[in-house]
Amino acid sequence: MVAGNTPARPGRGAEEPEGEAILHGNVILLAFSVLRRRVLLKSIFSLVATISRRFFFDQFVHKFKPGSVPVRNIEHPLDSGIPVRYEAVGVYLTFVKLWISALGYLRRELGPSFDGELADFMAGIERCYSDASIVYGRCLSTTKRPPRAPSIRLAMVYAVDPHLFCVPSLHVLLVCFTYRKLEDLLRARGECGRFRLELAAVRARAIAITESILYVRQHSVNCIPTALAMLSTILPSYDRAEARAFLSELFTGDDEIDPAQRSAAFEYMAGLYESLMAAGTGQDGRYGAIVDFVRNYDEIDLNRAASVSKLP
Repeated sequence: MVAGNTPARPGRGAEEPEGEAILHGNVILLAFSVLRRRVLLKSIFSLVATISRRFFFDQFVHKFKPGSVPVRNIEHPLDSGIPVRYEAVGVYLTFVKLWISALGYLRRELGPSFDGELADFMAGIERCYSDASIVYGRCLSTTKRPPRAPSIRLAMVYAVDPHLFCVPSLHVLLVCFTYRKLEDLLRARGECGRFRLELAAVRARAIAITESILYVRQHSVNCIPTALAMLSTILPSYDRAEARAFLSELFTGDDEIDPAQRSAAFEYMAGLYESLMAAGTGQDGRYGAIVDFVRNYDEIDLNRAASVSKLP
């Protein structure tokens, strides 16, 4: 049955495509659910503390006390094949909203019986930040941003993000964790069929957010496969087949990208992913391989990088 012929569930707008309702979940209801359950409150406090320490505090320490950890420019010539679209910052900024809205929607649909899965999911999000910090703490990575912010939204991004934690991309890590972990949780409940369209909508948004990190020049093609390789350790169900499928769908709807350029980007990202996967698992294996990749990366000429990222 196609989405257009599927009757809306109670409480959902009749004109809204069924699957996309999960992108606009009830955040207030989710907040009340968290506040009423000690285990959920503990999970969210732990998550917020980890984000504050591992992403914001650590990054600003590196910014204001440089030198203790090497910094590499991680741009790649293939980045220039992706058009600059700073207006995509709206999509770029939804990487947190994606998982919060999805949890709010599913909590409303499934009720208190979903609270255990909520705690499990948030623990996974926290691990994404913690594991990424293992790489960041050993080698910083960046790309060259425009000398001035192209928009107010990007000015806000530039103000709160020192831009030293590019590899692996937390955007990619979080959005891909979101759609795959939700699928795992719903499959364990025997509910995948019921939420098939919603899961597809979350995955489609994850693709759009991943594309946006290159459109707004916050990341490089190097930042995507490194994140997927790390995710395959955090969430083993995110296997090679899914990683390659995800990479193959990036930018397929963008007619301004030359097909040969898109194919070259896919082959490069898939090859980098496979090389990291071959290094084993955990901190000494796969994570060590990511660190080695960044440390040994052959930086491109920064003047060339600037021409890629310059304002139109």
